[in-house]
Amino acid sequence: MRLFLMVIALVTFTVSCKYGVTDINGVPANPTYEHDVHPLYADHCLVCHSSPPDRGAPNYFRLDVYDDTNGILGAMSMAAAALSDVKSGRMPPAAKDGDGVGPNGLALLTKWVDDGAPQ
Repeated sequence: MRLFLMVIALVTFTVSCKYGVTDINGVPANPTYEHDVHPLYADHCLVCHSSPPDRGAPNYFRLDVYDDTNGILGAMSMAAAALSDVKSGRMPPAAKDGDGVGPNGLALLTKWVDDGAPQ
């Protein structure tokens, strides 16, 4: 009976927990960091890539700020590298389990970088 209850609890936990959130609704024509990219990063990236870095994230950059600060690279400087990591499936880590930023999230990041990563 105890084993049965443990299995039920494990199944319930596994089914009810997800890493991230659903894909964004669409891609804006002129995405900016403040209005569009920061909320996407907040949903998928900032648990690790903010201050202080967490879960083994490197400490030479942060995605929760736009500009470089005190020798730490900000989102503007890391835009192309972040996009590359998302496209490759390297980030977010849950992407390997099918829970990445989603097709619209990827299109948003691509458009933002292509437009010069405006604030």
